[in-house]
Amino acid sequence: MPPGVQLLIPLLVWALQVPPPSPSSSAEAGPALQRAAVLVQQGRLDEADRQAQIALGDPTTKAGAYSVLGAIRYQQKRLDESAAMLQKAIQIEPKLVGARLNLAEVYSDQGKSAEALLMFQKVLELDPSNALARLAVARDETTKGQYAKSWALLQPVLDQVKTSPDGLLVLATDSLKLGHRQATTSFAAEWMRLSDVPQQWSVSFALVLIQGGAVQDGIDVLEHAKGTAPASYELAFNLGSAYLVKGDVAKALTAYDEALAVQPDAVQALQQAAATAEQQNELERSLSYWMRLKKLRPDDPATLHGFGRVCLKMDLLDDAEPALTKAASLKPADPAYQYTLAAAKVGKRQFDAARALLEPLVAAHPNEAQLHYALGSVLYLEGRLPDAAEHLQASVRLQPDQLAANYYLALVARDQGQDAEAIERLQKVLAQHPEHAPSCEALGGLLMNAQRYPEAEAQLRTAIRLNPASVKANYQLGLLLARMGKKDEADKQLELAKSLRKEDEATSRLQLRLLEQAP
Repeated sequence: MPPGVQLLIPLLVWALQVPPPSPSSSAEAGPALQRAAVLVQQGRLDEADRQAQIALGDPTTKAGAYSVLGAIRYQQKRLDESAAMLQKAIQIEPKLVGARLNLAEVYSDQGKSAEALLMFQKVLELDPSNALARLAVARDETTKGQYAKSWALLQPVLDQVKTSPDGLLVLATDSLKLGHRQATTSFAAEWMRLSDVPQQWSVSFALVLIQGGAVQDGIDVLEHAKGTAPASYELAFNLGSAYLVKGDVAKALTAYDEALAVQPDAVQALQQAAATAEQQNELERSLSYWMRLKKLRPDDPATLHGFGRVCLKMDLLDDAEPALTKAASLKPADPAYQYTLAAAKVGKRQFDAARALLEPLVAAHPNEAQLHYALGSVLYLEGRLPDAAEHLQASVRLQPDQLAANYYLALVARDQGQDAEAIERLQKVLAQHPEHAPSCEALGGLLMNAQRYPEAEAQLRTAIRLNPASVKANYQLGLLLARMGKKDEADKQLELAKSLRKEDEATSRLQLRLLEQAP
């Protein structure tokens, strides 16, 4: 049952279950007891109290009077008095089922769950067909993980139990645990036929479905609840998470935005939305969420790290570096924080600083392929080719089929004059990653130097198709066409290369993209 929510079965119905007046009752007592019960139902508690007091004076109606007075005290939130009066009613008439049901509810409100359960169990002994007692005992079995026992308890009163939210909640839990998926779907449909169900209950019911694997049924329940009243924050947030489980990211983000419209400063919703948008490469959208979080939690390391990481992916290095520096200082033992800061340092061509961050990480985690690659790539950028090769080879030993380290090993071989080895490595890389533009570009250049012109042309044209703005690929293709005697085409290609914007940080930004994955 959702926390803080009471059973939706009206207590007043139970209060009317008073014994009929005895033929020996006084002329006043019997009618007074009946009037008291009706007045309780109408909410006229003071008048009901006076009538019950009249019935209290007659031994034949005394038990019923105490039962009604107990219900009245319950409605007045006077729980101790309510319990005392209901206990007196049961002492006088042990078979008074209504009083026992009311007393069980009082015990529940007092936090006396064991006493409440015993009372419900006693009701079942007296009246095995009682749906309220069966539901209460079944709920206890469900909380203990005895789903088959709970399911069996509810079958004789299934039609009655399905008309209440708490009944459907227990049934759905049991059916999911027992693998009755078709029954679960029918319970979801029953739920949506109920009227006036608080949204908090619908959220709780949907979460049972979603956590049990009935994700679409849970989404249907939440969408239905959203259509009956303005969505609460809890409903919209959980709907977003449900769509995320289903894999519908667009609807998940829409739901998170709806949650934030209700509660703009909700940290959890902002975090979920930011991470989801980032995973979908909607970086501007992700950054907007991180910026809102950063205003709310300017010194939170996770927020600073998320903000800096997205800035890094967007090449907003001047914004990324201070955020990541602060995050790393707040989390000095977290490898992911130090690693991302190292990526920012690479982006700003601060290779010494990047290496200083990566070397302790490699020492602490010698079996992490990604860390060896990162350090190797930085050493390559510093021109320290033997050291770079050592770490890149270690990375490949730990993770043979990876793209990045194999690509850099090819560049190391090329720069050391080992063109044949470089060509072989790049060909292997492209066999597994044919859409990797930098490998196509590097291989094209090597093949051109080896005078393997048709192969070189094919690789350079692929590189341009994958990255039309590459100055180097366009320029190399122009040179190649000139060598092949295609002067007019070569001139056009070289002119195109000159017209393209040359970015001084192109190489470092390539490394930035390769470094952005956390170890």
